[in-house]
Amino acid sequence: MEDGYLHYQELKGWDEAPFMQPSRADAQFFAHYLGRAVDAEALVAEVGFGNGNFLGWASARGARVFGSEVQAAARDKALAAGVGLLPLDFAAWPGVLPGRLRVLAAIDVMEHLTREQNIALLAAAARLIEPGGLLFLRFPNGQSPLSLPIQHGDQTHVSVLSAAIVEQLAQGLALRVEYAGRPFRPYAGGPVGRAARKLQDLVRGAADRAIRLIYGPLQMHANTVMVLRRA
Repeated sequence: MEDGYLHYQELKGWDEAPFMQPSRADAQFFAHYLGRAVDAEALVAEVGFGNGNFLGWASARGARVFGSEVQAAARDKALAAGVGLLPLDFAAWPGVLPGRLRVLAAIDVMEHLTREQNIALLAAAARLIEPGGLLFLRFPNGQSPLSLPIQHGDQTHVSVLSAAIVEQLAQGLALRVEYAGRPFRPYAGGPVGRAARKLQDLVRGAADRAIRLIYGPLQMHANTVMVLRRA
């Protein structure tokens, strides 16, 4: 399985980047959705933690962090950083985790998994997340043409997803969708950068409304974020 990820660390620039060191924008993004859930009492896990940005943010807030990852280089970094490693097989997680999860994250991961693996991920979330806990997802929006450079810019992407598809896959599970839509965009940087980002968001919003007026309820954002709560 790891063969497809040879040299992936170099491709992403993770081979030279510090591990578990989220940027200011990353921290704002995670806090926007999960700031109230992740604290010193939280047990947090991530599927496909990559360079560990999310786990680094959660660990800095006092959470106990675990994660799974197909890349051996990333697993070695995680072991050195004290992250609890989880098997790739979700069925084996209960024997490793010390309790129920407050948050399970799969950030830019589901597009790398098959349909069967995504079904297994959602089923594991329903089993392993504590009541009231959160499943946090981000993936390319398969309903938008703007996602094409993301979806088809990586040969390890095997699934095309949308919020509607994930809701279908989660049918019958104890997971309730709390948010599904455009990702929050942090206003990191100086005043000029924040003003430019805000103007860009206003223009994008106007373009989205114009497209929906002409073509109907299309979701044009390139990535989709979903937050599902364990009932």
